[in-house]
Amino acid sequence: MGYHLWTSPRTGYRRHGTRLCDLNESLGQKILVSALAEPLRSAPAQALATQMADELRLLDFDVVGVKRVQRGRVVGYVRREDLISGIVADHLRPIDADLIVGSDLAVPALLDRLSRHDMVFIGASGTVTGIVTRADLNKPLVRSYLFGLISLLEFHLGYWVSVDYPDDTWKAKLTTARLEATQERQRERTRRGQPLPLLQCLEIGDKHTLIVKSAPLRALLGFASRNQAEDVLGDAEHLRNNLAHSQYDLVSGRSWSELITLVQRIEQIIGTSDLEVERRAQQLATIDLGALW
Repeated sequence: MGYHLWTSPRTGYRRHGTRLCDLNESLGQKILVSALAEPLRSAPAQALATQMADELRLLDFDVVGVKRVQRGRVVGYVRREDLISGIVADHLRPIDADLIVGSDLAVPALLDRLSRHDMVFIGASGTVTGIVTRADLNKPLVRSYLFGLISLLEFHLGYWVSVDYPDDTWKAKLTTARLEATQERQRERTRRGQPLPLLQCLEIGDKHTLIVKSAPLRALLGFASRNQAEDVLGDAEHLRNNLAHSQYDLVSGRSWSELITLVQRIEQIIGTSDLEVERRAQQLATIDLGALW
């Protein structure tokens, strides 16, 4: 059922919990900024800039709030890299409205905000209490959401391979080495009592290759060119491997802005595919539930 994306080829029914909107509602919208934010520490406005820079370096902080009195409100923020002369107040930056989010902001919206800024502050009623930076996207809660997204993408790629390459005609498009590796995975799973069709033994890299080689599938999934499909799916595979192997830094050779853009692109691909999968299922459906109540 997996390679059909849990859509019945007979009735056209799509099972609950298998769409992008289901993933977002059940997981993405449940992971809130409040679970990711760190307390915002603040520097005295009148402190020597170089002294505060040394303090931040010891604590491995890049950004702190600024207060004029210890128990007062945060009046702005400073970056450690700016603290090279004078006092902290000389380097004060305002906390603009677009930098402030509520503690109930969910991960998908947070990603959108962090695509424009390298950090956001948690605040309400004029009080700023916390901070989330792009580095916080490395945390396990965000990783669980991203891995769910990548897993859903893999199912979509496998589904369209089954549609565009019927009767295992995709085998002719893989190298001998990749085909033999797939067949060996099938044999191993059969030995473990988990017999699967050969198609379901493909790895994400093989599905990526087959999608790239099909002009109709590239167009269906919204790729403007073969090179674009190669780049996006290759980056998605790289992200999947980093997540699967628990690499500490998800960026790994790219910028955070590029990674966030990739995640948004993956969401677009799945959303487009979701609509087409269901349109196709309804078109091909041949029976209703029959005698079942």
